[in-house]
Amino acid sequence: MRSSWLLGVVFIVLGGLSLTPLGGHRVLTPAQWGLAIFLVAAGAFTFTRLRASYYVALAAATLTVVTGILGLAHHPEYALPIHPAASIGFGLYLIFRTAIASPQFGGAPKKKGFLP
Repeated sequence: MRSSWLLGVVFIVLGGLSLTPLGGHRVLTPAQWGLAIFLVAAGAFTFTRLRASYYVALAAATLTVVTGILGLAHHPEYALPIHPAASIGFGLYLIFRTAIASPQFGGAPKKKGFLP
C-alpha cells in the first residue's frame, strides 16, 4: 500500500472523475478544470519517482483541501464538483498517503556518519 504508482492512480482517478458528468450535467468553471487537470498531472508525475514529484503531489493534495474549505465557505465555484466535505476528506487522504510514500521518491539527502 505504500507504492508511489498507486498514489499516482488515486490522483488521476480523483481528477478524472471530477471532469466526468456522472452526477449530472454541470458546467465546470475554469478553476475546477484547472484543479482537476493539476490533480491528473500530479498523478502522472508521481510515476517518475523524482523528489520534485513528491512536492507537486503534496501541493495538489493541499490545494484540494484548501478549495474544499472554500467550497464550505460558500464558494463552490473554486472546489471540485463534489461535496466540499468530500473534497477535504480526499485531500487529507492524499496528503497522508503522499507522506507515507515519501521515502520512495528519490533524491532524498543521505545522512553521513557512522550512526544509522
